[in-house]
Amino acid sequence: MYERSGKTNTGAQALRLEGLRHLRVLEQGESLVERDLTAEESRRLLPLVEQAGQSPAPAPLAPATGESDGLMVTLAFEDEELPRVRLTTAHLPARGAGAALDALLAELDALLTAELHTRAPRHAHAVLPHQLREEE
Repeated sequence: MYERSGKTNTGAQALRLEGLRHLRVLEQGESLVERDLTAEESRRLLPLVEQAGQSPAPAPLAPATGESDGLMVTLAFEDEELPRVRLTTAHLPARGAGAALDALLAELDALLTAELHTRAPRHAHAVLPHQLREEE
């Protein structure tokens, strides 16, 4: 399970992979998307999950105190009691868990972002300096 949450986010968003065959996207605990992984997604994820699984077992993490202005990113394997990764970050994808885990976090974050964008596309636009002056 890969989860990201924080004040700068719309809510707790999570991606759950079941046996590298099935994908579930959750937002604040509610299932938004359920589908089978494509062959390409499975091919990209398999070596990353295997490498992450070979990394040392996680050390106990102190509970987070207070609220952070950034995002909290968590990666957990279902057969482990503790999350493998728990990071506070200002930027996605999160970095700082080691090369193998960082690569997996980046891939899972891209997959979660793509699924959320497919469900509810967000369109950004540029505001030019002269438009700011007009609004003032």
